[in-house]
Amino acid sequence: MDPTIAINERVDVVTVFHKQGDISSLCLPAKMRWRGREIALTEMALRFPTEAGKRMIHVFHVSDGINGYRLEFDAEALTWTLVSLISGEDHA
Repeated sequence: MDPTIAINERVDVVTVFHKQGDISSLCLPAKMRWRGREIALTEMALRFPTEAGKRMIHVFHVSDGINGYRLEFDAEALTWTLVSLISGEDHA
């Protein structure tokens, strides 16, 4: 069974930009506000650019230490979307 929960909602994101480092650490989402909750993003697993038509989308797979999130930044529209969530809580 796939543990991924589709969300597809725009969110507010606080992003940290570093002046030095490799491409994977120059731009990091630090926290997001989703459905009235502020979530600190403490771990980044993966970042990669992709295209949606002519739009450049930057995909970030991040975690708050419990749950995993797929965030997408649309570089043309300057918007963040929480695409999906993988719950790390035990639902047994």
